[in-house]
Amino acid sequence: MSNSDEASIRSLVSRYAQAVVQRDAAAWGSTWATGGIWELLGQAPTGRKAVLEHWNRLMSGIVFVYQLAGEGSVHVDQSGARGTGCFPTVEFTKLGDGPGTLLLGTYHDAYIVEEGEWRFAHRRMEIHYMGPSDMSGSPMPTGSS
Repeated sequence: MSNSDEASIRSLVSRYAQAVVQRDAAAWGSTWATGGIWELLGQAPTGRKAVLEHWNRLMSGIVFVYQLAGEGSVHVDQSGARGTGCFPTVEFTKLGDGPGTLLLGTYHDAYIVEEGEWRFAHRRMEIHYMGPSDMSGSPMPTGSS
């Protein structure tokens, strides 16, 4: 794996989180491969268009969101065109007039080079905790998504 591949994938993860914070659907959608799969909360839309439509539906009910991507691990295969990674994620959200929610999870990723750029081929969120930001809720069972 070249340092530039690793840096490009880390930049992809960062651009994804920044697009969430900025609620920038075009920037967020551009992080996905044409046939990308997003596994989150029991759903798995497939294809950039379906993934973006699902994201727009989820975001429509959120009045505030802030996502942080932690330091993760990246591996690029010998072809230099595919890779995998794992990134811890913290997300604060507020739905309407309700209380805020804290999500602690890990994204398990597969990446592919498409049109000369690294993109998400598959992104699965494993949720460790989702509940009140004071952590008064129960942790999720290992392997929850």
